Amino acid sequence: MRDRRTAAAAALAFLLSSLSVPARAEDRATLLWKGESHPIGTVAGKGFSAGDAARALGFEVSVDSTTGVLTLTGHGHKVLVGAGTAQVPVDQRLVSISRPAETIAGTLFVPADFLEKVLFPLVGATGSYDPARRIWTLSEGGVLTIETAVVHVAPVTQVVFKQSAPAKFTSVPGASAVQIRWPGQTVVAPFSERRYEDPLVSVVRFSGDTATVEFRETGLVPRAYALTGPDRVVVEVARIGAAAGQAPPPAPAAEATLTFVIDPGHGGTETGAIGAGGLQEKQATLEIARKLAATLPRVLTCRVVLTRETDGLVSLDDRTSVANHEKADFFLSIHANSSRAAGARGSETYYLSLAASDKLAQEVASRENEAAAASPTPTGAPGNRDLDFILWDLAQTAHLKESSELAEAIQNELNGVSGTENRGIKQAPFKVLVGATMPAVLIETAFISNPDEEKKLASPEFQQSVADAIAKAVARFFALRRPGALRSPTPTPPR
Repeated sequence: MRDRRTAAAAALAFLLSSLSVPARAEDRATLLWKGESHPIGTVAGKGFSAGDAARALGFEVSVDSTTGVLTLTGHGHKVLVGAGTAQVPVDQRLVSISRPAETIAGTLFVPADFLEKVLFPLVGATGSYDPARRIWTLSEGGVLTIETAVVHVAPVTQVVFKQSAPAKFTSVPGASAVQIRWPGQTVVAPFSERRYEDPLVSVVRFSGDTATVEFRETGLVPRAYALTGPDRVVVEVARIGAAAGQAPPPAPAAEATLTFVIDPGHGGTETGAIGAGGLQEKQATLEIARKLAATLPRVLTCRVVLTRETDGLVSLDDRTSVANHEKADFFLSIHANSSRAAGARGSETYYLSLAASDKLAQEVASRENEAAAASPTPTGAPGNRDLDFILWDLAQTAHLKESSELAEAIQNELNGVSGTENRGIKQAPFKVLVGATMPAVLIETAFISNPDEEKKLASPEFQQSVADAIAKAVARFFALRRPGALRSPTPTPPR
């Protein structure tokens, strides 16, 4: 009798344990590729094992033991994918998938479109899935993944079609639109239709192997050409009086006025970091920005615009938009740093990059980017603008050298103010810098998390010394480029 009860209890325990697992990671699908059959893990409603699929296609797979993020390398490409994200870094671009990857029993599972939009195109294949038989059937052929961005740099609007590989294209201009076609290619488009708040381009549509760029008015002049590094097709659209590809007329020789846009970080409900003594980052950055705005005109013939002059909330997108609208010569975002390390001190200066220069730089960028989650997306703007590095590739690549030189000049001056060793200039994916069409730099002036530096940040004297240091660096930088704008070699502190 006891044996029967024991057996019944064991059977019940087994039944309950199996009921607690709704889908088993041991389920298998099959991937057919180049005449070979490869098993890949699958879970109903969760997708497919990213690692299994990648290995089947010849990628090497490594796993970060701390974060669980997979790095897939092979075929000249690098892919990062981790749980909780629907944005997948592929080389120097980002690909959106339908839902975030998910870890189940130690295995990372991805939706079907991760395979279709990320892995298959990288090996030159297309795939179709038979859910009844759980079979992926792949075929080789021209697969072209396209990412798209639209930006207006007066007097021209540029539409960039960034390609996953080199491909021939044809251009068919019309009175109200221009069509770009990639004959013989299977085009994986980022969307079927997207509208833009642009003065010259209203809509971009994809159908089959063709993209259509619709104009906001008739009679515009389009010009299409290919570029490499990365591979892309650029369509320039302009009015007849300012032909596409034609640079805007130069400013008169006597005109030496510069425009600077200064961005005091955070504001309104976005307090930023808060020191132990209660100082809020948004307060310190606004005071430094005000002092810098007053100091710069003493050393340069310039006009200074603040993205906020009061304690108000400004979205990250709008901050950069102010700089672009004002046709600024320089965009500077001012912040105060924070660290879990009690002894952290000094200044850090950053310029934009998709990949952070180190782990700490990534942490700083992640903290400053948190505000974007609550920031409204402008009407007509693409979702995830913060991650639209195609726009950055178009708008900011030409300014990276100047941004790095400005960052280095500012950092050198701030080292003297903070009295610390040089923490160096760094790169990180700051959302507030994305899309800037001029040299752009972000400064972490001091560590508000350090009680001593918090007191300095609250001090008008220290705020002015930071403003003077920045102004001195900016004056030195622009003296070489716009000599007529220089008033004096160094700023004179107010008395």
